[in-house]
This record gives sequence, structure tokens and C-alpha cells, in this order.
Amino acid sequence: MTENSNDPGRRADRSIFFPLLIIFSGVLLLLSNLNFISGDFWSLIIRFWPIFFVIGGIDDLLNRKWTGAIINFGIGSILILANFGLSSMSTWQIITNYWPILVIGIGLDIIFRGRSVLGSLVGVGLAIVLILGLFWFAFLGTSPNEATSKPIRFELGDIQQAELNIKPLAGKLILNQADSNEQLLDGEIFSANHDDLSIESELNGKTQKITISSPQQIIIPSKNMSNNSPWELFLNADVPFLINIEQVIGAQDLLLTGLNIQDLESNLVIGTMKISLPDIEKLEGDLECIIGEMVIVVPEGLSVTIELNSGMTGVTLSDGFTRAGDTIYSKNFNENKDSVKLKVNLPMGSLKVMHP
Repeated sequence: MTENSNDPGRRADRSIFFPLLIIFSGVLLLLSNLNFISGDFWSLIIRFWPIFFVIGGIDDLLNRKWTGAIINFGIGSILILANFGLSSMSTWQIITNYWPILVIGIGLDIIFRGRSVLGSLVGVGLAIVLILGLFWFAFLGTSPNEATSKPIRFELGDIQQAELNIKPLAGKLILNQADSNEQLLDGEIFSANHDDLSIESELNGKTQKITISSPQQIIIPSKNMSNNSPWELFLNADVPFLINIEQVIGAQDLLLTGLNIQDLESNLVIGTMKISLPDIEKLEGDLECIIGEMVIVVPEGLSVTIELNSGMTGVTLSDGFTRAGDTIYSKNFNENKDSVKLKVNLPMGSLKVMHP
């Protein structure tokens, strides 16, 4: 029997995801232009990107995909609330710990799509339980894998220079100045009980090389991170440091003010990066964040140049900074004197350069 495509009993699915996405982008631009919300377009996208799930939920709802609608609405709402700091966990911590919930949700949507009323009600019920579970863990409960604190300490001795390599797979990294200069480096790292944290050190003359890394054998990070400061390290302010950071997903808060940093290289795939530069006359740095938000805080009076390699990137400069092509200059830049030279690679996201 030939199907009649004009049968009024049949209803073809029509996606409105992209029209809704265009409308939402237009609303963001309008609110930004009217100064109802702060930030440029790309910084707003970084903040509101989970709305993609909500738009997908609206699309599923109009196409009577009830299970998928509940899951998309729930995940999108939870991630938006986390982006605004209303969760005990950050957005990236929720993703890295609970990404299998999305896989489960996709499976439920496939199983119960197009079912009878009873089947659809069962699918909706399971989807609600799934989202309530995610909400509990993200806002009210504790993570299934409790994190343990592992202290890190290296004696100063006769060390005159240090090379520090830090490789957290995911989470939050904080570097700061130590209150006392009696140690070369100290701090603590929070990690899951079953994580084998790797700490290697090598002494070459009076140069100490330290490498701290998390397990690299997993493809998608799913292990627990503390809700607060998983990796927090304090550096001796009197010792010159060469710092290299390699991180996949998360946040970096590099409070380098007061430290003696000779070279800085930091690579982050997805997340946020804030760098407070040290008040020193000469420093070379390479900063890379593939997708995310980067904030560079420059001390008053410091001579700085920033070579920017960008794509879909919004750039915000505070008073005292100028831009010529792909180069950003501080007010006190002098090409005949030593200066801080940064290379920034930020293909998608937002960059803000400011004074404290």
C-alpha cells in the first residue's frame, strides 16, 4: 500500500532549532547594545552557551519528543545556573563528573520517542528522575568520589631557579605567592581516591625541575574534583620560575603578582583563564585557550605588548590600552626598553585586558 504523504493523521517533524538560535543571538546582541547586560557578544556566548540545550528542549517539545524535551531543559537550566555561580560546582566540573548522564538521556530519548501515551509517560518520568539526580549532585549533594588532599612541598635549600611543569587534566588550578619564603613550593592538590597523582623532581646544579601531573590514560575526564580549589600551589617570590601548564578543561587563576616569573607558557583547551602579571620588567609568555574566556591583568606602569591570534573573539580593553592590528600595547610601552611580551592564541571566546 502506498503511503499518502498528505494524510492529515501524520505529522512530519519540523525542526526550529536554528531559527530559535538566531532569535536568541539577536536578543543577546540587542540587550548588550542597550547595556542591559554587560560584556561583548562572545563573552555572553561563553556565559549563556548552555541555552543550546534549552533551545533543543523547545524544539523537542514542539515535535512532541517529551523525554528529550525534559532532558534538554533540565541539563541546560542546571548548566546556566552553574555558569552564574549558583551551584557548588562549576559548569566544567559538572560536565567532567556527570557527562554520562547525557549519554543516558540520549538513550532514553531514543527508546521512548514515538511511543504510546503510557510509554511517553514512563519516558518522561525516567527523564525527570535523571534530571533531579543531576540537580541533587550539582547543588545539594556530594560527588560520588570523595576527593582527598595531597600536600605538596619542596624545600628551598640552595635552589636558585625552578622549572615548574603542571599538567592537570581537568579542574581548577590556582598559582599564588607564598606567605613565607622558607619553601621553594608548597600547597595541596585535591584528587579522587583512586587517582595516581604523578610528582617528579630533578635537580640539575642549582636548578630544580618539578613536574606534577594527573592521570592521562582516560579519554574523557570523569573523576572527581574538589568543589573549591583542586590544585593550589604557592611559589617562592625570591626564586625565578619557568612555568609550563597543560590543561584540557577547567579554570586557571594565575596570581603571579609579586612572583619572579621568567617564562610562562599555559595551554587550556576549554575553560577560563585569568592571569595577573608580575610587576617585572622582562617576561615572555605564550597563552592559549582554544574555547573560553581569558582575562589579563596588567600592573599600572608596566610596559606590555600582546600579540593576538584570534578568530571569533571579542576583545575588551580598559583605559590605557591601545590596539593596532593584532597587537595590543599598554600605555607605558617603550620599544627601546625591556618589556613583557605575550603571545595569545584565542580562536573562540573573549579576551579582556585590564589594570587591577
